Amino acid sequence: MKEKAEILIVDDHALILEGLCKVLGRIPEVVVANAVTTGREAIALIEERDYDIYIIDISIPDVSGFELIDMIREINEDARIIVNTMHDEIWYINRLVRQGVNAVTLKISDTIEIEKAIKSVLQGKAYTCPRFESIRQKLNHASCDIHPKDVPTRRELEVLQAVSEGLSTAEIGLRLDITENTVETFRRRLIQKFDAKNAIDLVVKAMAQGWIKVG
Repeated sequence: MKEKAEILIVDDHALILEGLCKVLGRIPEVVVANAVTTGREAIALIEERDYDIYIIDISIPDVSGFELIDMIREINEDARIIVNTMHDEIWYINRLVRQGVNAVTLKISDTIEIEKAIKSVLQGKAYTCPRFESIRQKLNHASCDIHPKDVPTRRELEVLQAVSEGLSTAEIGLRLDITENTVETFRRRLIQKFDAKNAIDLVVKAMAQGWIKVG
């Protein structure tokens, strides 16, 4: 059994990366195995090996942090993932809740929050910093949950994003290299899954739940 939990940190800001390494250096139960500034570097490492804990920033220029989370979960559904982000907008918060990350800290919070998050996930407990939790609770009333069996597939999410951008059926078909009939099938499924009245209602509900970002 390993003496220390090994951590992968992904953050495109070198100073923040350095700061996180210093904070984690104060925690005797863990060690930073790798720290990288790009999504591509992270992908190479994730495909090569497993880590005990992942600390991920969402805003990574070359690859979305959400994509990294999905990739990690595909490889290891029990992976312990901590998101450390500057974003507290509704779509970020609800999307993170949807993805079931183990802990969330905001970069504007005190560094002690990272330490608390690490210790919590090591004990198998979820953690959110007080500011994030406060915002999430305030936004709960705006979210209309859908049944787990109705969670949209990756392809449906691509269609959903295209619908939110105002693309026509033909344009969506060209973008995704699928027929217009297939686009309409996906659209009907999405409307049913979100219990939406029309495309506008679909986009509003999907945005409130954190499935898409508009604007």
